[in-house]
Amino acid sequence: MSLESAFESPSRGPSIQVESAISSEFPSVLADDTLEPSPYQAALFHLRQGMQALCDLSPGTDRDKRAAHDELLSLQKQVLQLLHLHFAPDGESITSRPFGEVLRQHRDEAGLTQDQLAEHAGLSLSLVRKLEQGSKPPTRDSLLRLCSVPELKLIPQEITTLPAMRERSFRLAPNWYVSPGFDSVAMLSELSEQLNGGGCAVEQTHVYLDHKSALDWISLCNTPKFTSMRQSFPHEELAARIHEVLGEAGLDVIALGPGDGKTEVQLVRSMLAEVEKPNIRFYLLDASQPLLSRAFRHASDSFDDQPGIFVCGIQGDFHHLPRYMQLHYTPARSHRRRIYMLLGCTLGNLEHEPQFFRHSLSGAAPGDLLLFDVDYPFADSMDPAEIRRKDPAFAGPVAEENQRWLGGPITRYCREVQSISFSIGLDTNRPLSGSYGLQFLAKVQILGGQTKEFCMLQVRRYQPQGLIDCFRTLGWQHVGLLPFRGSKTRPRAVMMFQKQFAKNG
Repeated sequence: MSLESAFESPSRGPSIQVESAISSEFPSVLADDTLEPSPYQAALFHLRQGMQALCDLSPGTDRDKRAAHDELLSLQKQVLQLLHLHFAPDGESITSRPFGEVLRQHRDEAGLTQDQLAEHAGLSLSLVRKLEQGSKPPTRDSLLRLCSVPELKLIPQEITTLPAMRERSFRLAPNWYVSPGFDSVAMLSELSEQLNGGGCAVEQTHVYLDHKSALDWISLCNTPKFTSMRQSFPHEELAARIHEVLGEAGLDVIALGPGDGKTEVQLVRSMLAEVEKPNIRFYLLDASQPLLSRAFRHASDSFDDQPGIFVCGIQGDFHHLPRYMQLHYTPARSHRRRIYMLLGCTLGNLEHEPQFFRHSLSGAAPGDLLLFDVDYPFADSMDPAEIRRKDPAFAGPVAEENQRWLGGPITRYCREVQSISFSIGLDTNRPLSGSYGLQFLAKVQILGGQTKEFCMLQVRRYQPQGLIDCFRTLGWQHVGLLPFRGSKTRPRAVMMFQKQFAKNG
């Protein structure tokens, strides 16, 4: 069946027919396993969505059906154009001209000088000259700037098929998403309701959500203690261990709650150095738009000229990870592997760790990796008196930078606040053996005499064996432990697990 004929009778069946026709007419797409999303994968995903939407309208009116059918025909046209543009039947690129030649032709046709083009695009004259001469390949940023010049009439799909682009694994694929159902305004409204209630444990995501909270968090990360902790992180050792386990496989690196992304970017940079031919899709998933923007910009600037890596930002809640289809383009036949990261002790902020990994990582495939860093406990027993005596968190007041960060949402969203005082609470009722939690408690005095208490942050300490035992029951095998000292008084470790094949019987 031809690709065109597969669209003729829109129903539940043709989606399978279309996929088969694509594979038949464009065999090269099956080998297109570079960066996310490939034209084939992205087009096919949207095709499935469109056909499903059409099927859902089958009980509707004739008018609804006609409108849906028109939408499907439009989608068909887009899919066909995309595939024919990127893939020739023989598997070769249909465009063979150098980028500099294409740019010069479009500039001449637009009647622009190099000076004028540089001014319109916001680029230097020397860069425009180098691009046309072919002495410097375009970066994603420079290419997007050139495409934004209306007179130039550059078509992104046209120029991304050029051999130079494909050699650099360069794509103008979408690189920023907002997850379906995610609503940061609703989250702020929920935070306000919580803080104006009688007291509660605030959902952890909320303390990073707005721009002022993000700024306070960044300031906290720039303190000497946090800077020292980041510098001690074993990036190179961990990258070497990942390569030892996964080899030269293409990687989808998924950073969950990366904050400003500095630790994650440094680790990915070390991973790039381990492989002969890098092939990495680097996803940053965070609920805080300002923090995600910061991390995305840092990653984009770090890897702009680096071939073999695609950076993508996703604004959303990683507790709903299975909903994010951007992370599920990889076909079953692919040899790619996912690496889920929770760095910066993000694991220690989760309310119920086993439940999170059971549900949120339900889409992990055998061979995928999970890695996170944890703080070790300071006491060998769960005796509260011993923990309070040995854990340095109980030795003094809550640090001013922590008070400023955690107290900020209270002063902004809780009405009639008179004063806030912080203390550290202890939680030994944890689902993982050998772990306990620190609770950053805020006692809020309200005008009129009312007092409320909020748990603004929870931080956990873990015995590695308790985590190993727990993850074994969830189908994850322990494959790495790298102890390091985050500070003089804070022993930590990076732990790595690999998803196993389900046992028969």
